[in-house]
Amino acid sequence: MSAMNVQLSETIRYINDKKEENYDRGEIPVRDRCYRQAFAEHPDEIRAVQFAYGFEKFLKEKKILINEYDLLAGNAYRYTYNTTLPITCPEDFDPQYRPPIYVDPFDEATVCNEFYGNAEGSKEYDEVNRFAVAVNNWLFKHWESGHIVPGYVRVLTKGYGGILKECDEALKTADEKQTQFIRAMRIVCQAAIDYIHRYEALARQRAEETANPKWKAQMERIASACSQIAEGPATNFFEAVQLLWFAHELVLAENVPASESPARLDQYLLPFYEKDKAAGVMDYAGASDLIQALWIKFSANLHSYQNVTIGGLDVNGVYQENDLTFICLQATRLLMFDQPILCMRYDDSMSDELWEEALATVRTGTGFPAFFNDKMCIPAKKKMGHSDEDAHDYAMIGCVEMTCPGKEYAKTEVLRINWPKVLELMLNDGRCSVSKDVIKPYTSKDLDSIQTFDELYNWYKDELLKHTAFGMESINRLDPMVPERFPTPYMSILMEGCIQSGKDVTGGGTKYNNTGVSACGQANAIDSLAVIRKLVFEDKKYTLRQIADAAFVDFEGYDDMLADVKHCPAYGNDDDSVDWMMADLTAACAKLIDSTKNPRGGKFQFGLYSVEDHAKMGLLTGGLPDGRRSTTAFANASAPVQGKDVNGPTAVINSVLKTDMSAATNGMVLDMKFNPTFFEKKAHQAAFRALINTFFDNGGMEMQFNVIDRATLRDAQEHPEKHWNLVVRVSGFSAYFRSLMKTTQDEIIARTEYTTM
Repeated sequence: MSAMNVQLSETIRYINDKKEENYDRGEIPVRDRCYRQAFAEHPDEIRAVQFAYGFEKFLKEKKILINEYDLLAGNAYRYTYNTTLPITCPEDFDPQYRPPIYVDPFDEATVCNEFYGNAEGSKEYDEVNRFAVAVNNWLFKHWESGHIVPGYVRVLTKGYGGILKECDEALKTADEKQTQFIRAMRIVCQAAIDYIHRYEALARQRAEETANPKWKAQMERIASACSQIAEGPATNFFEAVQLLWFAHELVLAENVPASESPARLDQYLLPFYEKDKAAGVMDYAGASDLIQALWIKFSANLHSYQNVTIGGLDVNGVYQENDLTFICLQATRLLMFDQPILCMRYDDSMSDELWEEALATVRTGTGFPAFFNDKMCIPAKKKMGHSDEDAHDYAMIGCVEMTCPGKEYAKTEVLRINWPKVLELMLNDGRCSVSKDVIKPYTSKDLDSIQTFDELYNWYKDELLKHTAFGMESINRLDPMVPERFPTPYMSILMEGCIQSGKDVTGGGTKYNNTGVSACGQANAIDSLAVIRKLVFEDKKYTLRQIADAAFVDFEGYDDMLADVKHCPAYGNDDDSVDWMMADLTAACAKLIDSTKNPRGGKFQFGLYSVEDHAKMGLLTGGLPDGRRSTTAFANASAPVQGKDVNGPTAVINSVLKTDMSAATNGMVLDMKFNPTFFEKKAHQAAFRALINTFFDNGGMEMQFNVIDRATLRDAQEHPEKHWNLVVRVSGFSAYFRSLMKTTQDEIIARTEYTTM
């Protein structure tokens, strides 16, 4: 299991070299066409049943793929999803890239008003449309689909045949409405069975066609496995890996590829591996080939947040690591893909050997693995109502959201609030300097009338809380509409309780049903407040109106003021005069969020991570008092503003730890960037582990790292063809640098780069 002696096998190298040949632009419109035809063929059915028939038709007609040299069957093609969500997705695009997919807030508002019968001009109608305007201006980020860890263990242990029997049993006692939702689940379950039988037939065909004895044996193994797992559970390691991929491929067939994750793969595949290893039919090398082949399957989904979680404490406090834990790390290190994302549940009781393997993977610069502190994450899940057993089984969804696999639908990315935008609206009486739209603050004030910083700070705090409350009210208004208009019957069969309750997973069908709301741009908001306090109320060098006017025009003509701004205190330098505001505002938001319930029997949970929204929100936010220019990215998640942390990484973690991270029940991110030369010294490697231990021992929840130098990133931006496979850490996920928009690339380049501790 040494980090130094593993290599890709000839088989995996061959499959990997060929994977670019699997793209098919002609497949892109197939899904929407099938769904539209199914809707037309079943006009009198409820939406869940219509969606089920669309899924069934799609699985009968979509292209399937087994190359004769493959170890595993299947491939995730790219599709449009305009039939199943109020989104905007291009009908044609280069399948080697992730298409731009956006929620259409005004389309969603129309559907919502029709669903409730809101009359134009009514309070309810106006509030629905007000939320749409706020989303369109990125005061809020809003996204409904995905962000879930399906219950793949259900499929591996029960098989689709077993799940089909669950549907038949539930139908015996279901009421009329439950019957319709269970019918939908039964249709998609049978469709999955038929789909795998299609692969069985294709594998037998490939076995007959190939003249290569090795490939023939591989095709026969796939055909035999498909015969078993089409309806039955997996009986060996190969069948388990193949069935896992099929189950995942079908999730992507139903849902926009947005953070549907396979969870603790090293734990639930372990019994199959150990059984085969004991029987002498599987060894470390063979398992490595299969996991690496699975990684190649995942990699077809560029920038799609498929998160594999490894390691972790069990209910007895014993750290769980095994051969598959090492194999997952090695697959990630050797293949250097952006997918799957790899997260390690961290405890300082892990073996030194595992730490060395993790460090070797960190040093590749891909940003993997991210580290999650079990001593914070497990209590966070308990705080959200999870049992001790379920809390100890947590896995990561897309970026950093802790969830209970197969038992939780928490809508972790349904809402994110733009902290700096709130300040922009206050200082400009609701004017958005980029879009020119108006979103009035809850309380408008004459800036010249504000006499103290406390008055300004309390106004900001009040506005932030009121906007957050409105966002949550809006999500709760949309919630009951989702299962009726945008159900996910296939996802529902994978989740515990949906069949028995006769409810779609989006309608509260599973065990845990919480809702996520996250923050973005916190450090920019805090630094802006610190600038105002220093320059307006302490030094009295400028008026608040002057600061607001300068920020509104991006400091053009205000060079002297901008120079003064650069000398103001900033978050991330272990400065109590600034850091207290982050702690106070986070605590206030957490209290509000934690006390707010949703219509699905759960409550809201708070996140301190930003995905790529710190760049996207920045595009529609004007200049800020902290000196940030209009349309540029915010600070990444819980990190300081790029370049403003000048006292080293220890000062950064000291600043972060002044905020109670237990508030982040929806997850948090602290991203740091190190120059690769830092890790050349053993002493630095030891200091790096000590940094992580110190952060976690004092209440930190998550840490992740970019290991790359600024010169390489700049060259990759100017010459992407020379750095085609360069993977970098963004915020809670990693991606090919070439696939990121320039605003995000610029933000990563600008991050402080550490060469010493």
